[in-house]
Amino acid sequence: MRNFLKALPSLWSARAIRVPILMYHYIRVNPYPEDRASATLSVTPDAFAAQMAYLAQNRYTSITLDTLYDIFKKRQSPPVKPVVLTFDDGYLDFYLNAYPILQRYNFQAVSFVSTGGVGQKRYLCWNQIREMQSSGLILFEAHTVTHPNLTKLRYPELLDELQGCKNTLQAQTGRIVHFISYPYGRTNSLVMSAARKVGFIGGLGTWYGKTRYPSMNMPRIEIIGQMTLRAFAGRVSSK
Repeated sequence: MRNFLKALPSLWSARAIRVPILMYHYIRVNPYPEDRASATLSVTPDAFAAQMAYLAQNRYTSITLDTLYDIFKKRQSPPVKPVVLTFDDGYLDFYLNAYPILQRYNFQAVSFVSTGGVGQKRYLCWNQIREMQSSGLILFEAHTVTHPNLTKLRYPELLDELQGCKNTLQAQTGRIVHFISYPYGRTNSLVMSAARKVGFIGGLGTWYGKTRYPSMNMPRIEIIGQMTLRAFAGRVSSK
């Protein structure tokens, strides 16, 4: 009992950490205004710049998922206001529109890449990925090979999507890939077990919430195109 009570403060302090992981897709002026899905997924460069300015002015510190795990494992102390910036799919507009703004504020970010799209129209190429990684600001993590609903795949196909993406990213970037973002946020116990099997230590979904502890299905806060700066501030800072 005495040992258990001694452990309680550290358990409570770990649980007290609540980190917003923000989820973006496109950073662009939406070319399809009549398409509601495209409008929701598209944050304009001006709006994104205003959001990053808000974070900087309010003393948020952007961290990577590797740093977040070090904080959870008590290998590193958390900054006062940590935030994780994530971008799904590996679109070219991340390089053209988001990256210069992140550089302006010296913000770190995580880009989840579907490796089958790399080099295709509207997607990043490997040279751009390596350039951004070499800056020390951007880390690239896995988003499968072909962006399928992983819960619908047979187990061998599931393993191929996860392992294939991980292997390709590691070969191209020269670093170990630790995290997976599930396409469409779709996952289940089999998918998470397979992700662990191929070597991922954490996974990200699309369900709303702040992250309190490491898991294979951590929540994120989606930032949509219709969001005002006031709404953005509320999402990031709200308990």
